[in-house]
Amino acid sequence: MKTMILSALSLMLASPAIAHEGLHLHPHGVEPWAVALGALGAIGLAVLIIAEQRK
Repeated sequence: MKTMILSALSLMLASPAIAHEGLHLHPHGVEPWAVALGALGAIGLAVLIIAEQRK
């Protein structure tokens, strides 16, 4: 389950770069704060997974 969640978040965060030919970091129709919020969520999830594995 963790692998699936992290894979989905990675694809979501990478979608602006793969949406167009070449490197394109600004997704059309998506506010920058939404991308930042997704990145923050992915980082938070990774921290929780790592903390859980260290127990």
